Amino acid sequence: MSNARSSTPEHFNVLCGCGLRAPLRTALTESNVGRRFLGCVNYKGDNTCKFFDWVDPATCERGKEFGNSIVKKNMDLLKAVEDLHKQIIDLKKTETELKAEIRDLKQRENGFGLEIEQWQKREEWFEVKINCMTKKLKEMEDGFTLKMKEWKMNEDWNALEMEDLQTKNEEFMLKIEELEAKNEELRLKIEDMEVKNVIFRGRNKLMKEKIELANLKVKWLTAIVVILVGIGIVYFGGKGWLKKKMLALP
Repeated sequence: MSNARSSTPEHFNVLCGCGLRAPLRTALTESNVGRRFLGCVNYKGDNTCKFFDWVDPATCERGKEFGNSIVKKNMDLLKAVEDLHKQIIDLKKTETELKAEIRDLKQRENGFGLEIEQWQKREEWFEVKINCMTKKLKEMEDGFTLKMKEWKMNEDWNALEMEDLQTKNEEFMLKIEELEAKNEELRLKIEDMEVKNVIFRGRNKLMKEKIELANLKVKWLTAIVVILVGIGIVYFGGKGWLKKKMLALP
């Protein structure tokens, strides 16, 4: 019974052989998925009293199949959410590196000691980072497209998820506003850097045009990240509904 969740309602006040209150758990094994039982609180230890008692009657075959299907969908969704979190963490790490580079450029421009070759290297670095972000975003987009096709095949599932999606959409809009504010702050900092580099721009007009193009690409990719993060939040919200569905099984 290692695959179980603990909860102890007050009306189940049963003591096991250890003299402790036996918690109410829900089995997740294939043969008894969703079936509640009382067991020794030390069931994983060496000194357990082996106390065990079913609370719910045996589940019918159809109930087992339905429960197992829900458990599998839940596991698939949890894995998809975990993969999404890893990708988001990678993108945030890249964003942090870009911001650190911008701060470094701001410090360097005070000395006006940068040469054309250095700017070319920075431009190449930005292009590599942008290509990396574009590849990551494409992978996320493909993953989301596949998931959306799977969910659209089940109309009943979509209907049950609609109410939760509306709530998550409001949270998503708030996140967009926060990211837009951060983007505006970053834009103001970049404009300040441009004012301080008037002398340098006169010598490097061609390089300035390339840097402005890179900034436009960064803004475009930031907007895509915002949209994909919001969609990830929408899918993550489905986890709460699955847990409620499992606990509602007879």
